[in-house]
Amino acid sequence: MAERWTKEGIIESKTDLEGGYVNDPDDKGGETCHGVTLTTAREYGYTGKMKDLTRAQAFDIYDRGWWKKLKLDEIFAISPLLADRMFDFGINAGRANCVKSLQRILNVLNNEGKLYADIDTDGGMGPKTLGALNAYLKYRKDEGLSILIFALISHQVTYYTEISEKRKRNEKYTYGWYGRVFREMADYAVKAGLVK
Repeated sequence: MAERWTKEGIIESKTDLEGGYVNDPDDKGGETCHGVTLTTAREYGYTGKMKDLTRAQAFDIYDRGWWKKLKLDEIFAISPLLADRMFDFGINAGRANCVKSLQRILNVLNNEGKLYADIDTDGGMGPKTLGALNAYLKYRKDEGLSILIFALISHQVTYYTEISEKRKRNEKYTYGWYGRVFREMADYAVKAGLVK
């Protein structure tokens, strides 16, 4: 097992959190293994039975499909906590949903455009989003990073509420979705230096 606050540790911790093989008829994702859906597995070249998808294969899919597409090496260089939250939000709720939330947050924290220009909330992690993030952190520093992560967590939880309100069958998962975020808050607070 990799050290928790490394790229490998972040991906492995979420792979473990997602669990092994599941085929719940109420889950819109259908067959999953280690949190990877059948559709995603096929998209990334896996042709075997989902029950046989290994942790290593899931790790590779998460690395190529989420870590790289969300530009989490660049985010990790800024903050392992932010990279962890974006990875978790992205794999559980979709990359675009995660990035749109980050973009919306950055837009309302730019002091009416005085700190940096508004960015499109298009769900794509590109140079403008990374530029706005860096401009925000240059101005707001460490406390600003903690507040940004808190806001992203709030958006993630709100996303779970909204999809459960829209689709009643999601309610069987909502408590667990809230729990996956809640259980990490103590580690986040310690890592951010908010508590000892």
